[in-house]
Amino acid sequence: MRRTFPIFILALAAASGASAQQDPWAERLRAFTDTPIADLQGVDCVSIDAPRAIVWRLLVGPETAATWMLAGVQGVIPRRAHYRKGLTASKGDILSLEATTPRGPRHVDLAVIAFQPGEVLSFLVKSDEARLLDVAVARLTASFFVEAWPNGTTDLTWVSHYDSNSPFAALLSPSEAHQRNIRRLHALDIFKSLAESAARLPYPPLHDVPTSP
Repeated sequence: MRRTFPIFILALAAASGASAQQDPWAERLRAFTDTPIADLQGVDCVSIDAPRAIVWRLLVGPETAATWMLAGVQGVIPRRAHYRKGLTASKGDILSLEATTPRGPRHVDLAVIAFQPGEVLSFLVKSDEARLLDVAVARLTASFFVEAWPNGTTDLTWVSHYDSNSPFAALLSPSEAHQRNIRRLHALDIFKSLAESAARLPYPPLHDVPTSP
């Protein structure tokens, strides 16, 4: 099951002087990072038939990061990903996503700005010269919130924040905003499939990482 929050509604809220009450995600992030968070631009959630431990281990590991985070980017073939310092995510580390593009190999570097085991992982784009993740935006963050339920399923929410070229860019370019939303949903669908496949394995090939502080 997927839940989508229409981008034009979010943009209208921002344009009307919406306060932090319209962006609870930024409020949650402030508990784990000092990095300023840009404007809320989109939120999507997918319900995964897998325990939180599996979802979190897949989320913080680099093994499949390029596959799902770059999903749906036109002309891009995801290759691999790695953290510069450790085997899995940690605050302050850099995740490099590598891909093949029509202009040759390219990569995007994402800094981990928020990390709370089993709950929150947030990236800030540090370098993306090939515009693999997005175009004409600044301070782009991709934040992931994990919530487990008693029935054994886990919700993964992807929240996008960024500053666009214009405060009304989302309103003036609905097709562009729609494409961003499609890519985010496609990425979450791939992540869901990967996590549910891993949950069916007795020993999934994922790093063992803490799921609580």
